Amino acid sequence: MLISERMADAISEQIGREYLASIQYRMIAAYFEREALPQLKTMFQAQSDEEHAHAIKFINYVNEAGGVVKIPEIEKAQADFVNIEEAIQLALDSELRVTKCINELYDLAIEEHDHLARGMLQWFVDEQLEEVSLMSDLLTVVKRAGDNVLYIEDYVAKLPAPPATA
Repeated sequence: MLISERMADAISEQIGREYLASIQYRMIAAYFEREALPQLKTMFQAQSDEEHAHAIKFINYVNEAGGVVKIPEIEKAQADFVNIEEAIQLALDSELRVTKCINELYDLAIEEHDHLARGMLQWFVDEQLEEVSLMSDLLTVVKRAGDNVLYIEDYVAKLPAPPATA
């Protein structure tokens, strides 16, 4: 076995967080669809798919390293929002929490001298910079736009397309 039970359990907890993020982003996309904001809807559907792919990447790693995946119960996602800003703030807060958790996993890998996990986790460390930056910038635009939702839609339409998930 190339992974400790402690590391496999910690990664399993992260898998639960990735699935929650995927579900939460799908709920945010549904909110934007109800609000007739197709660009934001599409963006958050893609974000949901990306978070789902992250969960699968973690599952595959634990399995390949000989560990046992134990996905925890997933809490309920928020379904409705007062406004666009609340939805985007929730997404940013989620990404900041995930970043903290990824860093803690990386610290555990260092503590356990688990170089395989460190290598795998480095990808997630780098990914979180992109995720936090995207949501932070989007929140800034939303705050600047005020009631001009078409400005937000235009901004999102001009963002580079996310990479395809495997």
